[in-house]
Amino acid sequence: MPAHSENPSITLHHDVYPGIDINTRLKDAAKGKVVYITGASRGIGESTVYAYAKAGASGIFITARSISDLKTVAETAKKTSSSVVVEPYAVDVTDDKQVGESVKKCIEKFGRIDVVVANAGYLEKWTKIGDSDPDGWWKSVSVSVRGSFNVIHHTIKYLVETKGYAILLSSAGAQARYLGASGYQSAKHQLNRFAEFIQVEYGSEGVKVFAIHPGGVLTKLAANEPSIVPLLKDKVELASHTMVRLTSGSEDYLSGRYVSCNWDLDELVKRRKEIEEGDLLKNRLDIGSLADAL
Repeated sequence: MPAHSENPSITLHHDVYPGIDINTRLKDAAKGKVVYITGASRGIGESTVYAYAKAGASGIFITARSISDLKTVAETAKKTSSSVVVEPYAVDVTDDKQVGESVKKCIEKFGRIDVVVANAGYLEKWTKIGDSDPDGWWKSVSVSVRGSFNVIHHTIKYLVETKGYAILLSSAGAQARYLGASGYQSAKHQLNRFAEFIQVEYGSEGVKVFAIHPGGVLTKLAANEPSIVPLLKDKVELASHTMVRLTSGSEDYLSGRYVSCNWDLDELVKRRKEIEEGDLLKNRLDIGSLADAL
């Protein structure tokens, strides 16, 4: 028996489509919300700041290691929406104390958190395990996994209060086994499982969580690995607009699952019964015919 496909039969998008358009369908979809975003100084994180500002968020707390870059993003976001308040704060997500302090500052500033986007990441140079740089390998894992854990650890009680949303930046690579990518792809696979645990532990308290593939976006970070650059042709807004929709309340049935921003969400909802009854879009071992008795 051949292995089951890991790609659903869903239309794929590479740019903003009507279902995630902030100017039309998602107009004011984030109205009044307070959003906490890591890795917000550039790339997908930066685009996410602008998307939530345009969708009506009242407050956005943005973090990254560079305060100067964050201040530039904050100024640009305010041009997108005159009513949004954007607070920049320098944080290394792998530092538990720094993350905790940033969340405290966010609550002091805005009083609550409705949406958390754990976007900070790192991409090690792809090479075989025996030839890899251990520091680079572990940094890739640490920023994605430890960083996301730190963020959720410190924000989860506030998400319980607001029955809010958490988004973890995973990757289609979580299901792949590319030569040399053992650090990055293993870390993203673990994020998918971490999202499942958040659902198991806090779903009954109203928290919704998604592990997302943002699409193949050519960011400064992704450009560190030349072999994948030709594959990165998706617009960054595909990811940021999709996140606004996922946290708008219309896709709560996908909580605890892996979701690709390339997937047409209007088509996906037509498969909702299959997804829920089969408990699909989660990490699991495919044992195929071994499930049948001899």
